[in-house]
Amino acid sequence: MKIFLAFRYNSSYQDVLSKVNNVVVAAGHTLSTHEDLLNAGETEELVREEIKNSDLVIVDVSENEGNLTSEFAIARAFEKPIILITSESSSFLEKYFSIYYDRLRLDETLIIPLDNYLKKNKTSAAVKKFIKKEKNITKSVFISYSHKDSNTIDRLTVHLKPFIKSGQIDLWIDTKINAGDQWKMEIDKALDKASIAILLISADFLASDFIVDNELPPLLKAAEEKGKRIIPIIVKPCRFTSTPTLSKFQSLNDPKNPLSKLNENDREEIYVKLADLVDDNLK
Repeated sequence: MKIFLAFRYNSSYQDVLSKVNNVVVAAGHTLSTHEDLLNAGETEELVREEIKNSDLVIVDVSENEGNLTSEFAIARAFEKPIILITSESSSFLEKYFSIYYDRLRLDETLIIPLDNYLKKNKTSAAVKKFIKKEKNITKSVFISYSHKDSNTIDRLTVHLKPFIKSGQIDLWIDTKINAGDQWKMEIDKALDKASIAILLISADFLASDFIVDNELPPLLKAAEEKGKRIIPIIVKPCRFTSTPTLSKFQSLNDPKNPLSKLNENDREEIYVKLADLVDDNLK
């Protein structure tokens, strides 16, 4: 079983990390952490993939008072079994399978309960309940774009139409706003609801005050705190790779080969790749 450990990178907690690693390996499982991957040169996007491919995610929420890590949010987004471990009590823990440990009695309070769980190799009742509740809920997909790039929307929508018709996704584009609607409020609601955001990147996108000041901040914050999936597509040549807040997300196509440089067949392949990625996030 592949296990991902979301753990504070603090030398004072190395004893906890060491013991968790020992019990996982002794049980015949493999353990990876965010820090291990980043030290090996992996990107944040590949950390997400590591969590996606894990069978279990263990999150230490000590001293966090419920302000959970982005790894926890990603694990929830992929509906992974989760174990919360902590050295402090919190009402939040009642919602999930949790192990409360005493730093002075680690073997008794953490290692033995964790070992018992791993040997049983079962998903906790709390996680099963969460999965059953969350599974098959329609996911909202938000498209952020400059109106000068609106010709890209039509073909993109065609490739996502099967998911829309089956009720798997609700695709939100600002053309959904009706005359008389409070457009800013409608966009804010859509941004908050979306679990996937597709960004159509171009010089016009990067130059849009509304996008930069109103759409990107909540999307980037939700990606960090809630695991919202950000999918950049490079539409036209631009300074995407020189924009740190965006370039940390892996673009669907090579920034050196934006859609505007591709022939029709190659553009269609990018849209198919997008549909495959959306499909993966629905599983």
